Amino acid sequence: MTGPRFTAAVVTAQVLAQIGTFTLPALLPAFIARWSLSGAEAGWLIGAFFAAYVVAVPVLVALTDRVPARRIYMTGTALTALSHAGFALFADGFWTALALRLLAGAGWAGCYMPGLKVLADRLEGAEQSRAVGLHSMCGYAGGFLGPVIAGFALDAAGPGHLMGWALAFGHIAPVTLLGLWALRRLGRGR
Repeated sequence: MTGPRFTAAVVTAQVLAQIGTFTLPALLPAFIARWSLSGAEAGWLIGAFFAAYVVAVPVLVALTDRVPARRIYMTGTALTALSHAGFALFADGFWTALALRLLAGAGWAGCYMPGLKVLADRLEGAEQSRAVGLHSMCGYAGGFLGPVIAGFALDAAGPGHLMGWALAFGHIAPVTLLGLWALRRLGRGR
């Protein structure tokens, strides 16, 4: 696979893997109302994602020296999709939401930094610099798309629909899984 095609596959995977990253913050008012969350509980739901990311990144990045980064990236993408599906199917209050946010944070840690390593291991020079910058930018583009998809899902559910947020996460989970398809195109390399 050529450098530009390789970069396109990794960047596509990054957009798809990160698509639900900021969906919960966008829908937080609905969760506060539905589950009668306190301000502290709402803060924990947002912070848990980043706490799991901070704890998991050093472990997963170090693991990329022993295990192909692509494999860690694929596992992170699968965990992220699983957390979104879990929100759609099982989230019913603070504790389940907290557990799923921790899972999403660990999944993000398995996608973002290992994705950079996938690029760094394969590309060199200016091509590597461009690919790393594009990967970083597109990860946030994916994060932007999640709330947009959530908004469309909520609109489709209709005003006042109690489970509109579940539909939002239900739409995002399979989109995230498409990131695995993009990663499979990379072959068996690191």
